[in-house]
Amino acid sequence: MMTNRIAARAGVNVALAYRYFARKEAIVAALIERVTQATRDNFEAALVANASASLPVMIGALIDALTSTPVSAELHRELFEQVDATNRRALVRAQTAAMTQAMSVLLPQRSAESRALADPAASLFVLEHAVFAATHAAAFYRPNDLSRERVLGALTDMVCRTLVP
Repeated sequence: MMTNRIAARAGVNVALAYRYFARKEAIVAALIERVTQATRDNFEAALVANASASLPVMIGALIDALTSTPVSAELHRELFEQVDATNRRALVRAQTAAMTQAMSVLLPQRSAESRALADPAASLFVLEHAVFAATHAAAFYRPNDLSRERVLGALTDMVCRTLVP
């Protein structure tokens, strides 16, 4: 049924849709791949666009990029919940690790603006997982009376308190 609706929406024959996506899980997996890549692309674009910005401004832009996906919050949540069922956990981990690696390269370059961390590897590990959890909570579970801007502002403040003196 789902594949039929997708084929109709795409304007293609159902047989063609089944040729590329034998099961609905393959469609979900392809969507996960697309959203994951878009998130990384947003992150990298924010890095480039904010290269000369202050570290707090850059951190805010990066957090905003992590929460700017090309799909609705509802679809994003459903895709996130299907990561393991579609065997895409390694892909999500690799993309997340690549973004953390970019930060581990950036921070020493911005040492004049950043706090000396006693254990940079451990600090980045904790920040990676805290930001990952908080951005998903902001996207999926945020109460209606708490704006996206307020949540992202609080997350940016938390990260800045760790990284900026």
